[in-house]
Amino acid sequence: MGLRPLKEEDYADLVKLWKNAGLSWDWGDDQGSYVEAVRRFGQHYWGYQWNDRLIGCVLGAFDGRRGWIYHLAVADPFRRRGIGRLLMQAAERSLRQHGCQKINLLIEPHNLEVAAFYQALGYQAVANQFMEKPLLTLTPPDGASGEIV
Repeated sequence: MGLRPLKEEDYADLVKLWKNAGLSWDWGDDQGSYVEAVRRFGQHYWGYQWNDRLIGCVLGAFDGRRGWIYHLAVADPFRRRGIGRLLMQAAERSLRQHGCQKINLLIEPHNLEVAAFYQALGYQAVANQFMEKPLLTLTPPDGASGEIV
C-alpha cells in the first residue's frame, strides 16, 4: 500500500485510471509502447496502491536533456488527499537523481483546471507553440478514435 514503482503488468489498471481521469489516448499509450517505456524509463514511473487497487500514477521520462511528466492521474474518490503531490515528488526525485535539470509537462485544453495544482508545485506556464508530427497510425483499443475506452 502506498507509493511504488510501476511495472509492466500494471498496464490494464493504468488504462482504467487514465480513462477515469479523462486523459486522452495518444501515440505511445498502447501496451507494447508502455512495456518498452517501462524498460527504458521505469525508474521514473510511479504508482500509488490502495489495498489491491492502483489509484494513482505518473510517468516520467528523461532524454538526457529534459525531463517530461506524462499521465499524472489519481482516481476520483482519492483526489485532494496529497497523492498527486507524492507521485510528482517521486518522479521529480528520480529525474533529479539521473541528472535532470528541468522538467516539462503539457496540459490538454480540456484539463486546464489542473494548472493550479502544477503551479502550487512550482511549475510555470510558458508561451511555447506545441507542434507534432505523427509517424505511425494511431489505433486506440476497441477502434475508438482518440480516447481511451
